[in-house]
Amino acid sequence: MKQHVTALVTIAFALLTTHASAGCAPGFDPFTVCDIKGRDTSVHVCHDDQNVTYSYGVFGDAPQLYLSEPIAMADYHPWDAPAVTSGSITFHSGDYAYEVASSFTYEFFADDIPSVTHFGWVTVTRNGEILDKLECMPKPVRYPYGGTLYDRMIAVGMVWKGYERGWSDD
Repeated sequence: MKQHVTALVTIAFALLTTHASAGCAPGFDPFTVCDIKGRDTSVHVCHDDQNVTYSYGVFGDAPQLYLSEPIAMADYHPWDAPAVTSGSITFHSGDYAYEVASSFTYEFFADDIPSVTHFGWVTVTRNGEILDKLECMPKPVRYPYGGTLYDRMIAVGMVWKGYERGWSDD
């Protein structure tokens, strides 16, 4: 019996520590990382093949807010414009919504060497009313290209129908 209790405690600890620090859990890829300007906190939006997560807090500490949902249910909007790669994702929790936007613009100079400018923000709303808009410090904002959230949504059978219609499973 003691071995079973020890095994359960070990499993519970492993599960808790997987999501116990602000950052991406093992096996999850970053969608974006945003260090909040003027604060010592960060937002990490991460995903694996099935879920997408939002973690807000001091990096390395237990998150102050952790949200997770199936990737097929994600309120994700890819942006596509000339010289811009980006996207936004909104997480909902009761009356609150947390929209995380991440983008980089680029220009090509001599020898096709790109110059990249990063930006991003987090908008917090309650019942649709904006409570706060937190700006990300430019340097740590990242938007990975390839193996992205967009690709994983396609892999679970979702189809992007454009901004007016959003994602659909048909």
